[in-house]
Amino acid sequence: MEKIDHKKMGLEIKLRRLRADISQSDLAKQIGVSQSHLCNVENGRLSPSLRLLLSLRKLLGCTIDELLIGADTESKGNG
Repeated sequence: MEKIDHKKMGLEIKLRRLRADISQSDLAKQIGVSQSHLCNVENGRLSPSLRLLLSLRKLLGCTIDELLIGADTESKGNG
């Protein structure tokens, strides 16, 4: 089982938010957390809850796997 890299996950969330042209403040409001909480998730200082991941998945139009390990990981295979 692959270990979750919180910094990589946070960067993936941030990049998807920016591509969707959503401010950090607006996304935080939409998912029901403070902007500082979302900032900490995006910077890899906090791990998001499953509820938060489900909300992010829906709003950012991706899978939880894509948030956790990045969109390009599947195409690279196991090694």
